[in-house]
Amino acid sequence: MIARSMEGAMANEPIDDIIAWSATQTSWRRDCLRRLAVANDLTETDECELLAMIKQAAGFTLASEPPAAVPLAKSHFSGGTHVPVVLKGIANVEGVNRLVNKASLNFCPKALTIVYGRNGSGKSGFVRILRTACRTRIENPALLKVLADVYGDGAAAQGADIMVDLGSGDVPIAWTPGMTAAPQLAQVAVFDSASAQLYVDGGNQIRYLPFGLALPHRLNAICLSFKTKLESEQSAAVGGKIALSAIAFPVTRDTTAQTFNHGLTKATTDSAIDAATAFDDDDGKRLDEIPNLLTAGVTTASDLGALLSWVNTIALECATATTDFSDEALDALAVLWTTAVTAREAAQLAAGALFDDDPLDGVGSPTWRVLWQAARDYSVTEAYPEQAFPVVATDAGEAACVLCQQPLQAGAVDRMQRFQAYMDDALDTAATNAETAVSDALAKIPTLPHFVGEDFAERLAQVRARDSGLADALARFQAAIAGRHVNAKARLHGSELAGIEPLVSPVEAITALSSKLGEEKSALVEASLVEGRQKLETEKAELEDLKILNTNKAKLTTRRDLMVTDAAYAKALTLVATTGITKRANELIDTHLTAAVTKRFDAERTNFDILHLKVGLARKSGQTKAEFEVDPQTKLTKVTSQILSEGEQRALALAGFLTEVALTDGSGPIVIDDPVSSLDRDRSARVADRIAEEAKGRQVVVFTHDIIFFNELCRAADGVDIEPVTIALFSDKDAAGKIDAAGMVWKGLNVAKRIGTIKQSFAPLPKLHTTSPADYEYALKNLYGRLRDTYERVVEEIIFSEIVRRGVDVIQTQMLRYVTLPDDLAIRFHDGMTRANTHSHDNPAADTVPVPKPDEFTVHLTELEQLVADFKTAKADAEAARPQMKPKK
Repeated sequence: MIARSMEGAMANEPIDDIIAWSATQTSWRRDCLRRLAVANDLTETDECELLAMIKQAAGFTLASEPPAAVPLAKSHFSGGTHVPVVLKGIANVEGVNRLVNKASLNFCPKALTIVYGRNGSGKSGFVRILRTACRTRIENPALLKVLADVYGDGAAAQGADIMVDLGSGDVPIAWTPGMTAAPQLAQVAVFDSASAQLYVDGGNQIRYLPFGLALPHRLNAICLSFKTKLESEQSAAVGGKIALSAIAFPVTRDTTAQTFNHGLTKATTDSAIDAATAFDDDDGKRLDEIPNLLTAGVTTASDLGALLSWVNTIALECATATTDFSDEALDALAVLWTTAVTAREAAQLAAGALFDDDPLDGVGSPTWRVLWQAARDYSVTEAYPEQAFPVVATDAGEAACVLCQQPLQAGAVDRMQRFQAYMDDALDTAATNAETAVSDALAKIPTLPHFVGEDFAERLAQVRARDSGLADALARFQAAIAGRHVNAKARLHGSELAGIEPLVSPVEAITALSSKLGEEKSALVEASLVEGRQKLETEKAELEDLKILNTNKAKLTTRRDLMVTDAAYAKALTLVATTGITKRANELIDTHLTAAVTKRFDAERTNFDILHLKVGLARKSGQTKAEFEVDPQTKLTKVTSQILSEGEQRALALAGFLTEVALTDGSGPIVIDDPVSSLDRDRSARVADRIAEEAKGRQVVVFTHDIIFFNELCRAADGVDIEPVTIALFSDKDAAGKIDAAGMVWKGLNVAKRIGTIKQSFAPLPKLHTTSPADYEYALKNLYGRLRDTYERVVEEIIFSEIVRRGVDVIQTQMLRYVTLPDDLAIRFHDGMTRANTHSHDNPAADTVPVPKPDEFTVHLTELEQLVADFKTAKADAEAARPQMKPKK
């Protein structure tokens, strides 16, 4: 009742604090708090959607957009209350301990159910089922194991149905050992000897926090669950893959490539990777050249100079050949020869007409022309220097012939003059000039000595080492110009023309090679210097590492992508971190619950008369639940059970248990097994009173083997106007867990219930009286014995107000104010007791004591009922007349 009154006083404050705190959280947390507020548990869909919100916020690329987050609002709290559960019973028990097959128990849906049974009657079997299916404090899960009948074959499958009512009728919840607890049964709290130790040494766990205070702890539980999932996904997606994608460089050095590799981050773009790993053929060639430069000496530089000179000359020859052996040039040579032949033929035709009458043929032929040219040269240089040829007369007379040395006669002079006239003729001059042009062209055909030199093959191999394409082009060019050289001569001689290859000049490539060779020569010269060598070494290192980086470009992309994924998971994990939530949850607990817990704990200890014990509660909350640790308040030990007696421990455990269930959200049923073990009778009575009080506000089921405690509990229930439902269990040689159809054992019944039992037993006797007087006499004698027992119970319960009770060593002296024994009532009691004794004892066979008829027994029973009522009236009058004896408040 304390918790409920406090809840009414603080209805808004905790919720307002939670709403205000929620507003400071990320959107997914606010949405999660809203979902937790309207439902007892998150569904799989809820979890998937919340994880999608987290991943989107962390930068993941998702296949589909998560739903928009809906923040927590005050209106959402109404939907998150627990559906009240009523524990209706246990049914269809199989394979549990020695419980009879299909054993069952039915519990009162309200107030109090008391299950009584002697040791071995089967109570523990039912309790073990409940403690494994419901909420119970347990440290070692192995203790929850439920055994089969260890004296049987143990072959039967274990199972049972736990019957509950969630507001729409009875629903069975199937139970099997080790099953996941049904969430509805988590509202049912079970207390037994095993859990009692934990309340003493461990403290309290407020499992379902009131006022919405559970939301931060429940959010923490979701965060921890998501953290596990995200870490598992991260391990699968990333794990050690980043290390596996690392690029191994043979030498660690400060190159651009290694700097880029080390500086790779999740933000590195594809274009940056492309640029950093670019390595082309020129880079490869340069990487091949540098070692040669570094190992080259003066001789190599000289050889390179010779090659460079050759290449430059070859370039010139290529240019010459390209011009002189082009298709146009060759065609021009053919034209020269054709022109000369044509001109000569024209001149010869003219000569034939002029010298037909001469004695010798062939005047004007090439042979003749050679002869004439020789005669002229001899004449102008030696025979008649400085005289025009032909000389036909001198100052001295006739001139001599330069050929035959004979004086020239008139006919000879005429012939010589005609010959000279022919030679001076335009046709002959033209022919001569054309023939001279052919001769000049033949002399000008380039020889290209480097292309035909003996070292061409060797030089070509050197070029091939640097540029195989150029070497092939030079080889093709050499073959082409060789053919064209022959073709040119053939054209000038009028010979048959051979086929020619296309002429493709490699001048441009040769010029490029020349430039490169020049650079190499300069590099070789520079390489001979210290500074130059260092530059080459640096360039070589850069190119080597760049080549490695280029080869491993895919690893860079993979590592970058893994970094992106890893960073996204790292951010997602920060979004589910619980540090701030735990701190705020504890602050809310301290603000709104800690005082209520400690106050309630002290109240419960007062109820059991153990407030004097130096123990207290201190908050020690975890991430997912609020805990209050028992503090023995001594430096000698932290274990409370080492200080207290067994009875004090049990009382303290009950105080902790009742504190926990009182402050747990809702008012679920509680099940208590043997609560007064090790307790003295005074505290046993206090426990009975406290349980009866608790049963006014929630369903309570108590299992006990203690008949005195049973009676105390029934008395306490009567005191708070509760009619408890009682169940009597018994066992026989075959099985346990059997229910006594007659109800509780006789000695466990109070006066009212004994009278009720007698009435039930008497109901069939009037008919039996008419059918079998003997059986009637036997049954009636037994009922008079029960009547006598009831008179005895009246003395203890009614007349002396249970000041002194059998089996109890406590005397309640304050109850003396009720005691009174008026004479008329005393006489009526004496008469009734005497009559019961008479008819219950063994009487003489002479029938001196007749057997009462049914209507007579009815009168006797009614007299007892009236006597009890009159005693209660007298007791009330006596108590009213003794105000000085009333207990002080």
